[in-house]
This record gives sequence, structure tokens and C-alpha cells, in this order.
Amino acid sequence: MMVTAVVAVASVLGLAILSSSTLQSEASGNQDLGVHADGMAESAVAVGLYYLQNLNDSTKCPMPALANPGGTYTRTGQSLGSGVPGTYDLTVKRLSDTRYSVTGTGNATAPWGTISRTLTATVDVNYFPYALCATNASTLLTSTLPAVTSSGGTTILGDVYSNGPITCNATVTGNVYGGGLLTGLVKSITGLLFTLVPTTSNVNHYATYYYNGVKYNAQAITLVTDIPATPNVTTNPAGVYVCSGTLDLTGNNKINGTIVTSGGALRISGTGNSITPARGFPAVVADTDIVFKATGSTVDIQGLTFMGGKVTRSGAYTGCKLTVTGALLYGGTSTISLDSTVAVSVKYDRSKASVPSLVTSGTPQPTSVSVVSWKN
Repeated sequence: MMVTAVVAVASVLGLAILSSSTLQSEASGNQDLGVHADGMAESAVAVGLYYLQNLNDSTKCPMPALANPGGTYTRTGQSLGSGVPGTYDLTVKRLSDTRYSVTGTGNATAPWGTISRTLTATVDVNYFPYALCATNASTLLTSTLPAVTSSGGTTILGDVYSNGPITCNATVTGNVYGGGLLTGLVKSITGLLFTLVPTTSNVNHYATYYYNGVKYNAQAITLVTDIPATPNVTTNPAGVYVCSGTLDLTGNNKINGTIVTSGGALRISGTGNSITPARGFPAVVADTDIVFKATGSTVDIQGLTFMGGKVTRSGAYTGCKLTVTGALLYGGTSTISLDSTVAVSVKYDRSKASVPSLVTSGTPQPTSVSVVSWKN
């Protein structure tokens, strides 16, 4: 009986050891599959990022134009090749004008089942990568290339780009790229990636626009007093105000929206003027100049600013200040200058500068993508 009992105990221990070994083998296999599934999910997200980086290039991006917002593109059962077992699923959803959600699901399969992992990235598609940019010289003869002349009173936090030669006396925290004859710290533009700045003939004047997928008409104005304190959420939710000619900001004008001066200038007098657009919209589209017309005049522009002319004054005024947070784009083809007596401060902001709707003749090509957040 004792021998029988010992044999029984030994049998139980043997079965336990075999069972434990099997469980450990399956656990190890599942762990390997989980890592493999994670890798497939990351690969799917990387494919989605590549597509977004190459929007509007049908040779690299198979996605059709996605409605804004809510448009979705899905691919399932995709393989990374015969040497990589498993598949991935990819979903790209457009959340807003420049923001997308990219979801990748990796599927790793074994004889005992399939393990899936999902990874989601919230991604911004970026346009207009320079704090100060002038690109329209590309269509002109070398002898007539425009210059960008920055005064000593100018500070620029970000990169500067011009197809023409640059005389830069500004304080620049970033790189300065120019064409033509290069001197000092100005670097060659060869091989740089940029989004072409529109001219006044093809810049979007936003007479009509889309907001959350719905088409609206901008509000026509003559005076700054025609602009309400807050946009009309029913008829003009993005707060786009179009003046056919020159518009004067006269002091303490707090504008929540976009100012368009079609065929005219934006003129500044008084202090406390500010312009803050809706996300995905420019702050200013001025066909000619930004002009200061009184001593001590100031304007704080929190968004992309386009102008066809230059920053100047209409008289011998002092103490004038232009602050732009976003980007300052020049659409003109003549010599571009910043008035040396105007304190100009430009701070590049990636999200505020990304306005693909600024160009009417097709959407510009993205210059980069930025991952805002990850979610497992």
C-alpha cells in the first residue's frame, strides 16, 4: 500500500510538472504574440502617418479626400510581407481641418488563437513651417528676385525663408534661408521643404468657407464697428469678416475671427488692438500693406498673417508695435521690408500657422506631421 501511495503521489507530481511546463510554454508563446501584435499595430500607425505626410500625392497616399470632420478611411487584413507573420488593420479619421486620428490594430495568430493589440495616435498635419516666409520669387528672373529686409527692431522666433537674397539685421532665433547672393549667417535654400505662399491672386479671400463640414458666407464689413464682439454661431461661426478695400483698427478693437481686406490694407491706430481667429483659419489676409497711422499704435495678431505688401507707416510715427504669433507670410513679388521704426515680433506657432485653406488652387502639400497623443 505504501508503494502504491508513493507511485500515486509521484504520478500527481509528474502531471503537475507537465501541466506547469505546458502553461509556461503557452504563456511564453502568448507573450511573444502580444509583442508581435504590438509591433504590427505600431507599423499600422506608421503607415497612417506616412499617408498623412503625403496627402494630395496619389503616388504615395491611396486615401481619398476625407470629409472634415468625420471622414474615415479603413484598410483591413494588411500584410507586411511573407517574412512577417500576421496582419494589421488601419483606420484614419479626420477630426478637424488639420487633426486626424490614426488607429492601428495588430493581429498575431497561433494554433491556439489570435492576439490583437490596438494603438491610436492623434496627429496634426502641418503647413507653412517658417516664422517669416516669401516664396513667390521662384517664378521671376534672377535679376529681379525680391529681397527680405528685416530691421534691427525686428525679433523672429523661428526660421526665415526667402527665394530672394536676404538682408537680415533682425534678432532671429532659428535659421535664415535665402536665395541669390548669400552673406553672413544666411543659408542656402537648396533641398529645403516648403509650402508655396500664395499670391494675392490665388490666396483665399474667404467670401465663403467651410466650418465643421458646413458651408457659410463671410460677413461683409466697411468699418471695424461692423464686427460683433463674438461671431454669430448661426450665420458666421468662424467669424470671417471681409472688407472690400482698406480697414482701420482704431484702438481697443478685440476681434475674434478673421480679417480680410480684399484689394486693400489693414491700417492700425491706437493701442490694444488684437485679432484671434478660429482654429484652422488665418488671422489676417491683407492684399496690400499693414500700415501704422499713429504714434504708439499696436496690434497683437494670434494667428497666420498674410499680406501682399509690407509693414510700413503712413507718417513719421514712433512707438508702433506689430506682434504675430503663428507665421508672417508675404505674397508679393517686389522687395519686401519691415519698417525699421516699427517693433515687429514674430513667434512661430505650428498649430496656428497650419491653414491649408489659405490656398484656393488646391490644398498645399503638408510639410510634416506631429503626434499630439498616444492611446493603447
